[in-house]
Amino acid sequence: MTGNARPLSSAAVSVETRDEFSCHGEGLLVARYWPGIADRGFPWPATGVTVDNYRNREGVVARVDGVVAGRAVLEAVFCPLAELVNLEVAPPYRGRGVGGAIVSHAIEAAARAGFLAIHAQTFRDNVSAHRLYARHGFLPAIRGEMLRVWKFLNLPALAQFLHDHPLALFESTPGAAGTHVLRWHEAAGEDEIAVTITGGSCQFDSKGVGPAVSGLRLRSGPIRLRATLEADRISFGEHCDVRLNLANESGEELTGGFRIGLNPGFAIVGEHPGGERFSLSTGASLERTLTIEVTPALQRDLLRIASYWSVPVTVEFLLQDHTLWLTTEVPFEKPA
Repeated sequence: MTGNARPLSSAAVSVETRDEFSCHGEGLLVARYWPGIADRGFPWPATGVTVDNYRNREGVVARVDGVVAGRAVLEAVFCPLAELVNLEVAPPYRGRGVGGAIVSHAIEAAARAGFLAIHAQTFRDNVSAHRLYARHGFLPAIRGEMLRVWKFLNLPALAQFLHDHPLALFESTPGAAGTHVLRWHEAAGEDEIAVTITGGSCQFDSKGVGPAVSGLRLRSGPIRLRATLEADRISFGEHCDVRLNLANESGEELTGGFRIGLNPGFAIVGEHPGGERFSLSTGASLERTLTIEVTPALQRDLLRIASYWSVPVTVEFLLQDHTLWLTTEVPFEKPA
């Protein structure tokens, strides 16, 4: 909070979700506070783009007494990851709860739509934004040109681990080969859960590939397992391989199943049904390579308006009392 500004009551701030293209005409603070900012790093898609609004990009607009006080865009183009981008609050309303109302609205909207996680990017030295995201349960993840923060909306394995280990310690550290690891571990013991994040810290250093949850390691009681997921690059009209691996590192047999989740416009090639049950003895691994292809149902306009030129593929694992999921990004070769 700055100056003599006082927090606004929750009743004073109204937040609405608008089609991104219709709210573009409001200026979303642009003309009122920062003339010309629309041409300095806040690119918006052309208003002529026509795509289905189902799980697309939506403008989140906050008003105080009818005046636009803040805005953001909830980019929810492809399941299961949503992104909050271009969050801005007008100077007179900063530190008064407007940004928090926008973030809360975006989190609730993404959860209602079935998204499993939401992430955002912020400048590394923007402490006010860091406080805002921390208050809403976001965790620091990828550090690069910017800082990407991450919030899991539905990761049952993590929720179960934190229920069983309420005093677990959290750490966020760089991993190998451009990855980042979010790790919770027992304060006085060996139990842990570690989630591997891949991707850049922002659109500028991501090379067109969006962030993903590519690996998970779980040690909780007798359960010891490790899971990874990766995919190849793909072109329109072609196919690529998705590789998943699950290793049983515990001292007992591990039973469960998995199923693959594809966004509209993708299909599995071959006879594999996209899911199966399994039983892994101690030290055994499950390794599967599934081939997917792009179908005519994929709307190319969705790629054009998305932040990244890639589409997630998800695999959900059901393992005895644990449920976890992983995603990998399938990068597209951009047409010349």
